Amino acid sequence: MRYTIVFLFLLNFATISYSQDNTPAIRAAQVFHSEATNYIEFEKEIIHMKNLGINTIIFRVFGNSGDRIYKFANPKSKVGVYFKTTRSPVIDDLLGNVTTLAHKHGIKVYAWMTTRHATYGVVGDVFDQEYVLADKQYRKIPKLDLFNDKAIWDLENLYKDLAKYPIDGVLIQDDFVMRHMEGFGTEARISYANTFGKTLDAQNMYSDLELKTNGRVKRIVYTDEFWQFQGWKNKRLNYIAQKLIAALRETNLKLEVALNVSYELFYKPKNALSWFAHDKELARKFNYVAVMAYQDQMMKELHINLTQAGDLIANNTRDAISVMGTPERVIMKIQTMDWDNREELPLREIRYIYEKVESVSPDVGIALVPWENRDFSFIKN
Repeated sequence: MRYTIVFLFLLNFATISYSQDNTPAIRAAQVFHSEATNYIEFEKEIIHMKNLGINTIIFRVFGNSGDRIYKFANPKSKVGVYFKTTRSPVIDDLLGNVTTLAHKHGIKVYAWMTTRHATYGVVGDVFDQEYVLADKQYRKIPKLDLFNDKAIWDLENLYKDLAKYPIDGVLIQDDFVMRHMEGFGTEARISYANTFGKTLDAQNMYSDLELKTNGRVKRIVYTDEFWQFQGWKNKRLNYIAQKLIAALRETNLKLEVALNVSYELFYKPKNALSWFAHDKELARKFNYVAVMAYQDQMMKELHINLTQAGDLIANNTRDAISVMGTPERVIMKIQTMDWDNREELPLREIRYIYEKVESVSPDVGIALVPWENRDFSFIKN
């Protein structure tokens, strides 16, 4: 039987580097899905991870519409979370057993958790709105309005329930962003008016706009008010990050927390601010920053070749280390599958990018994403 467990790295223990305090650099297997039909089969996969040099499992503990449900789950809901809580529908309580099995084999467990998409069963006006540039209209989106105090309170309590498990850390999903034309929910509008003394109007955010035939942006010129708007949203993300970290550590003081970020944060920080409301100060609030330095995606987006992507990722790694202070606080993610057609990327390409990152510092976490039982034995050499 072929299991489709998705990993974020494998490396032989003989080649694992150690930090100054003799703690092994993170070598994580990020589990998106599993074809294992029971815990016995899943434990075999954990043993396989251990033999490959995995020291951390990052386990998906949320399920959105369209996400595959773990095959060893006994689902009671199509969406929700995989841990006990009254704040959300529970698909199945898998986290406790998964953590027990991983710890049995000396592997840490990080719960990979969503934020803005945690809208399971919520009621009331807690949803954000976005401004659709193509038709110049506002529309509600299935994401929490991060200016809504009730939504944040519910999210904090959901995270407190997560922290009751004997996990080692949490990875914040990459939905912890506010994109350039998001942030127009009811509470956001009220807060904006109270802060700046004027109405929040999306048409004040750009001075020139040109769209493609598919409605996407071809060219946009942002106004000074837009940059004020994004800075305001960034401060809100920083504030909520502190609240979520505090909520987790209220229950478990030793929990480590990581944040997924785009490669733009260290490549073109102004783009990261305009597109996601992210900045380096936000990254530094977390124990780790997980940089989505996906080389195939970069090559397509930036129209560059593999060599150029490798150089960009190496520079990204250096910049992330500079921002975070030490290489141990940086996890670089390397792409192994084409996101568009889900075809496997060539091993030689993956190896090339891996070596570029390792050449910067052997203490940087390196993450391969995804992995589905492929032959990465070259990493052992």
